[in-house]
Amino acid sequence: MEGKSVVGGSHKLADGSSSCGTIGANPGYAGTSTPLDASSSLYFGKVVEDAVPVRVEVGETTTRHTDPQGASVPLTRKATAKDRIAVEKTSDFVFCDECGQNIPVSEWADHREHPRVVENVTSWVGRLNKLLIRLFIDFFMWVLMNIYFREVVVVNEKSIPKTGGVVFYGNHQNQFIDAMMIRANCGRPVRFVMAEKSFQRPIIGLFGHMTDAVPVIRPQDAPLNSGEGRLIRMDGDMIYGEGTKFTMCLSDRDVIIWYREDVKCTAQVLKINSDTVLQLTMPVAACDAVTKPVGFQVSRRIDHSEMYASVYQTLQSGQCIGIFPEGGSHDRTSLLPLKAGVALFSLGAAVRGIDVKVVPCGLTYFYGHKFRSRAHVEFGEPITPSAEVVALFNTDKRKATGIFLEQLNEELRGFTINVPNMSALNFLHGFRQLYQPQNCILATRDHLRLTRRLSVIMEEQKGNPEFIDYRSRVENYQDYCNALLVRDSQAATLGKLGSNEARQLHLMFRRCFTLFLMGVILVPFFVVGLPIGILAKSLSERHRKKALSQSNIKIVGTDVMGSYKLIVGFISVPVVFSIVSIITYVYTDLRTALTVSVCLPMTMYVSLLILQEAAIEMRAALPLFMSLISKHKQFCKLYERRRALVALTKVLVKKWDPELEEELQHYVQESKQSMKLREPSLFSLRHGGLRRLADIKN
Repeated sequence: MEGKSVVGGSHKLADGSSSCGTIGANPGYAGTSTPLDASSSLYFGKVVEDAVPVRVEVGETTTRHTDPQGASVPLTRKATAKDRIAVEKTSDFVFCDECGQNIPVSEWADHREHPRVVENVTSWVGRLNKLLIRLFIDFFMWVLMNIYFREVVVVNEKSIPKTGGVVFYGNHQNQFIDAMMIRANCGRPVRFVMAEKSFQRPIIGLFGHMTDAVPVIRPQDAPLNSGEGRLIRMDGDMIYGEGTKFTMCLSDRDVIIWYREDVKCTAQVLKINSDTVLQLTMPVAACDAVTKPVGFQVSRRIDHSEMYASVYQTLQSGQCIGIFPEGGSHDRTSLLPLKAGVALFSLGAAVRGIDVKVVPCGLTYFYGHKFRSRAHVEFGEPITPSAEVVALFNTDKRKATGIFLEQLNEELRGFTINVPNMSALNFLHGFRQLYQPQNCILATRDHLRLTRRLSVIMEEQKGNPEFIDYRSRVENYQDYCNALLVRDSQAATLGKLGSNEARQLHLMFRRCFTLFLMGVILVPFFVVGLPIGILAKSLSERHRKKALSQSNIKIVGTDVMGSYKLIVGFISVPVVFSIVSIITYVYTDLRTALTVSVCLPMTMYVSLLILQEAAIEMRAALPLFMSLISKHKQFCKLYERRRALVALTKVLVKKWDPELEEELQHYVQESKQSMKLREPSLFSLRHGGLRRLADIKN
């Protein structure tokens, strides 16, 4: 076709060459790769009049025209409907850049819908995957919780908002178990703020990824650099150095670290005045100020912007964030000062227009580092940042954060027990046992409330000579109980012993026979489970010593033992079960091995319950045996001492807190109406059933 150019198709050009009009994703633009949309229609073979024929490269639509001066100018332009004529579509195709294939024009519209379908399917599969992971995590945590603890009481979980952004915060006394307890009992998936160091650990990091935890680099985990020179003087919020180069080795908001008498001290830099003078964000406490020149270290400022953005996005989408504002876990008997993160999350979200609720969670463990212990989880009422504090946050973040953090601290203290040290905690438990009547069965929630009320009396009367004398008498009584291997709950029933030893011998024989039967039943359990128990105990003890050496806030380091026992069990239990199944297969057949593999976990759990009952029988048999060999003399004396202390306790509590006595009488009346009196604890320690009844009733 002389003097004419054909756009599209496979045609001869004016110079005799042929051109294959393969069209990219959009033939309207030469050389582009933008796909055609579903509404596009292609027409090929249009003869363009008065065009100079040129070679058309693959994927181009190019013609040549003459400008007013007569020069020939190449033109690449978008084809319009009048530039096209219809041809048979069965022979034409469109090259798709996304899949790299030639797609027939007749199928192009469906092909363009395919990515959308794939995207929808991918999104659906992703949501299903997250749902399955969530169900697995929730089930797994439920299993761990019910295996490790023999009793878990949850209070006020109905106060948790069912929808919307929620920030959970609680005390931190049992390392990773704390997060498990909140997530397993709050009824909503929670993203916990997790230390980057823990996030990189093999097993803990795996669960962190599965629960979509938010990693954060803590200052104590950041690398430290040695500073040049020495610190010679501290005056309020000013630090003076000698031979230092603060302007070179420090920046604003860096953390400076020094030691005074082997005690680690830290401070944050606000402003660097010169190489030898810098200003801190807060004054240095007198006990931390240096008295002689000391060296120092520097921890660079950590950028937490990504972490905060992730938290705000989570709350914006109506999900939950969990945080333990005390920082690392500890085994102290009172709350540590709360860090500002929980307040910054809440106020920062409120400033961004996010409706967020803050829910306190008090976690109380009864020997939580031991297997088959008890736990109490109590949720508080949701807290909403006030409009005044939110407005103040826009102008003075530090002041607003401090005000809201104090409010959160007071709320959390209402759900935890706070005493100065372990000796005071032991006395508090004895104080509560002596004050609570034997015919008063309290639910776990009321049991803890009574303990907290008595702790308030302890704090208020700690300087009272009368209280000091009373505490000394109670502690002597507790030492006497320990010497006789008797608990206070058992000492309360020693008056029932009498002089008839025949009944005591009958009870002793019954208990010994029961323990013998349990021992026979538990032989397979000891064969399989004893190696696991020994391994978990030894490794957790080693980990406790390591954690204690690396911390200056832990007392004995028991807060890490429970979590490490679960980690060891998570690895060792499947290994031991697999070994038992393989040995069974080697000496029997496949069917028997499969039967053992299926039945072994349930058998081990039942054996665990029997072992728990055996421990209860053993604890009840020991004081009974002691009463027989001592002819009851020491036990009768112990019983009389307890009676005198009970009478004194009632007089003192009525004097120091009259309202508490009235409230306790109300619980005594309820116990008489709804429950039988608990049977003598010298002969049986099974009080969990009565406590559970009280929990259900409340």
